[in-house]
Amino acid sequence: MHHDGYRQAALARKHGRNGALLQRALGEHPDDPYLLYQLGKDHETGGDYAAAVPPYREALARSGPDAPFRHDLVVRAIYTMKKAQLHQEAIALADAEMANWQQSPDYYFALGDLLLDWTTLNPDAADELLPMVEASFQRCLEIGDQPQLDGSVQGRGSHLAAHNLAVLYEGTGNLPRAEAYRRLAAG
Repeated sequence: MHHDGYRQAALARKHGRNGALLQRALGEHPDDPYLLYQLGKDHETGGDYAAAVPPYREALARSGPDAPFRHDLVVRAIYTMKKAQLHQEAIALADAEMANWQQSPDYYFALGDLLLDWTTLNPDAADELLPMVEASFQRCLEIGDQPQLDGSVQGRGSHLAAHNLAVLYEGTGNLPRAEAYRRLAAG
């Protein structure tokens, strides 16, 4: 038996349907953080990052640190805010949540990605930001993959982080380190 519900065509068909169902459920339970989180995910997976940010904000405000979906919500909100060009808000969120996710490669992967994107928009700050980008992806490798975390993506604690470090080192001219991390990513 095969499930193809997450292929692009299937997601496109479901996008409007899921959004309508979530809006209806939110009409009955407007403060439900899980429904808000799911509405944000629906917008995000449809590529509408600007529309995903408000429900993610509300879900963050209404859910506690022990909510079973909080890890995925935080990581997705950081990514989505970056994609919506709300870098400063994403950085503030990452800063506020850092103490909660010390053992999450997904959190540090999202942080490294956010800071790298912020660096490309603010090249004058590269000397300050690039070491933080490097440290974020290094932290991913130190932690390793953590599949038990809600929404965790396999590889963020291993080959995906190593690949990003290879690209970072190549871009900064450190070719020996780039090659070492390229081998690590491949292995």
